[in-house]
Amino acid sequence: MKINFYFIILLVSFSSMADNKVTYFIADGSSSPFQISTYNSKRVGIVTEVINSIEKHNIHFSHNTLPFKRMIKNMKNPEVKWITYGSAAWPGQQSLSLSKTSIMTVKHSFLTLKSNQYNQISDLFGKSLVLIHGFDYPGLTAYIEQDKFDIIYVKDHESAIKIIAMGRAVAFPEMNSRLNYHLNNMTLPRDNFSLHYIGDIIADYDINLCFSLNFPELLKENIEKILVAMKNDGRLENIVNTY
Repeated sequence: MKINFYFIILLVSFSSMADNKVTYFIADGSSSPFQISTYNSKRVGIVTEVINSIEKHNIHFSHNTLPFKRMIKNMKNPEVKWITYGSAAWPGQQSLSLSKTSIMTVKHSFLTLKSNQYNQISDLFGKSLVLIHGFDYPGLTAYIEQDKFDIIYVKDHESAIKIIAMGRAVAFPEMNSRLNYHLNNMTLPRDNFSLHYIGDIIADYDINLCFSLNFPELLKENIEKILVAMKNDGRLENIVNTY
């Protein structure tokens, strides 16, 4: 009887572990500097470094790197418990259940060549903007729907910046953190470009951790406590400043 009893306890334990298995979703190739899916790189992205810090507290996630669209599809599966990053400013899965403590606040700018002056949004009406296919652009959506710009869609940030460098489009709207990261890692002369802050069009907003709706509540509370501690002791700021 003792053997059967311990065997049952063991099965219950394994079942509980399986029920609480959580996947950390990483968007492949489109989410730098938040997630960098270069496996031989020591710099793995702002959010991934936060996740790595959380895992030091005896919390473990199954890391899963997927193309962005497939990642979103998997996030809609009600049987999957997951964590990634998101924002209240975004639509869809990455805004439904966010951490109370933010990781960082992001600002947006238009990237242009220095030869292209920008003062207000009407300066770009009738001109070409480069956007990343599948991304959302809060604040610009109404102008895009009204066909105020000629839009060139590309698959990633480096392609967008190259389009600007070649003069095929006038401006590329993006977070300052992403623009600076990619400009610093590309071989294009930095002095050729200008960043024009557009807080009047795309308001500053927070980036948070994002949880599935079925995420274990106790685990979420523990993660929140860790985030608060990381913010208070400067670890979050240090991670962000690395990129």
